[in-house]
Amino acid sequence: MLNVIRKFFAKKDLVDESLTPNNIDAELENPSFVTNPDRVFHLLQQLIIEPPRCTITLNNSDSLFLTDILEIDPDFISFSPLTPSSGNQLLASQRALKLSTVLGGIPLTFNLQNICVDKSADPICLKAALPEKIYYPQRRLTKRMPTNSTTIEFKGTSRDTGVSIQGYVTDISRGGLSVIYNSNRGNIIRSDRLSYCSLVLPDNQTIAFELTVSSSKKPLLGSNKRHLGGQFENIYPQDEKKLDRYLSTLERQQLRKRRD
Repeated sequence: MLNVIRKFFAKKDLVDESLTPNNIDAELENPSFVTNPDRVFHLLQQLIIEPPRCTITLNNSDSLFLTDILEIDPDFISFSPLTPSSGNQLLASQRALKLSTVLGGIPLTFNLQNICVDKSADPICLKAALPEKIYYPQRRLTKRMPTNSTTIEFKGTSRDTGVSIQGYVTDISRGGLSVIYNSNRGNIIRSDRLSYCSLVLPDNQTIAFELTVSSSKKPLLGSNKRHLGGQFENIYPQDEKKLDRYLSTLERQQLRKRRD
């Protein structure tokens, strides 16, 4: 595989700006973005202390790939080759990607361009200049839309404990959701990561994702119902479109109610 990576990255063609993956559309002054070079460096350094799982999105691909951040230098970031390895071939032709992860329970996303192979590293790794800006919202940006408490079914499994939960979505946004569930089988705590999550929209379309839990409320006395809230992770582009269509419908419904 390493020979394949070397072969593809040996090409000297520069990446076209139009090939950069899913540009993060926001003004630099948006407080949800970190743009100061010193703060960018400091924030990325925190990813080395407790290396999280990093998801890679490439342009013109619906697949998700994984990588590990290996080193943060004032001038560059280095990371492991992508898995599955087919991602390395796509990356070689584009030399640009979008990396998404979570830091302190908050989504963190940035773009990298002009990626190259660090041939001096052992084992081989990929390398790029530090990003100019990082999306790292300290507060929820997307307004949660209330739902009928029994309309959207939710399922998920704790990555750490293996506890599976099932419940209903009480509110939802393009960035996350809140769920009410039965806590008899075990409690989910803040910062927990739920895998194999799914929800079924009213039109019977299913959305799959992972969820980073940002809040967990204890049940009321005499009740076994518990609330949790969290942010979407590793949601496929086609599922994002399904979610966006559903939320647009909800927004129109609420707008009509306000007018009436």
